Amino acid sequence: MKRFFKIASAVLLLACPSIALKAQAQSTEESWAQAKKQAQTEKKLIFVDLYFTGCAPCAQMDKEVFPDPKVAAVLSADFVTFKSDILKEEIGKKLCMKYGVTGFPTFLFMNADGKVIDIAGGFQNVEQFTALLQNAKEAAKRGVFKKYSPEIQEKDYPDFYKQAYLDGKRNVPFEVIDTYLKSKDTSEEVSFVIITGLRVGKQYDDPFLLGSKKLANDYGKWSVNSHVFTILQRKKKEFEKKKDLKGFTELVNDAKELYTPEEFTKYSGILLKDFGVEKVVVKPNTPQK
Repeated sequence: MKRFFKIASAVLLLACPSIALKAQAQSTEESWAQAKKQAQTEKKLIFVDLYFTGCAPCAQMDKEVFPDPKVAAVLSADFVTFKSDILKEEIGKKLCMKYGVTGFPTFLFMNADGKVIDIAGGFQNVEQFTALLQNAKEAAKRGVFKKYSPEIQEKDYPDFYKQAYLDGKRNVPFEVIDTYLKSKDTSEEVSFVIITGLRVGKQYDDPFLLGSKKLANDYGKWSVNSHVFTILQRKKKEFEKKKDLKGFTELVNDAKELYTPEEFTKYSGILLKDFGVEKVVVKPNTPQK
């Protein structure tokens, strides 16, 4: 089953040298601190690209979106840009941990103090990406920010979660996660990124669906929508066992307002396609009648 968005990557090399997202020799915590300091000095917002190299959508973004004059002009005038390879650089891994990032590229829009305005990801065409930049500018002017704390505090996260992102040890037993979450408010930041970042399911699915609209407001639609789609994929199997297409359709429709009309058409189509159709697996060398 397809993920909510295809995992992609973007090496942001803008046509205009003055605003190119230059690939630092090493994106470090020091360079991250410098980016925030520059944003404060120049009274600009911060645009962060979390990426890894080696996929087709990277080249598509590079070729079609970032060289566009409209995109380049907005980034140059209003943003300090920062990029990090999440497979090679510690600051990229830490930013992914902080925000429970699971797909790439992921874009962070922040103010100079590190307050998150919005999070988005996946391939964005020129119009979509320009709209993201403009919306971020307008939200910052209104003082509308997400619920994330502005700094990365490693001590706030349990060891299993830090190891998942910093050491790549993502096969965390559910029992370990469950023991931690039982003692926490699952709507708070750390619990939220654990649930979405590690794709936690079971008894956490229904409360997440129920609170998805508020969570989207608190932490951004990108992370919430992706996890909702993952939950609905799991739910589909339950409803198929009961042969309850009507009930599953109603559940899918309950999430409609989280998505744009285009997104909902696409992903509801994926979810409802072949509902209840038995998947026949033909073993190699099996005689066919």
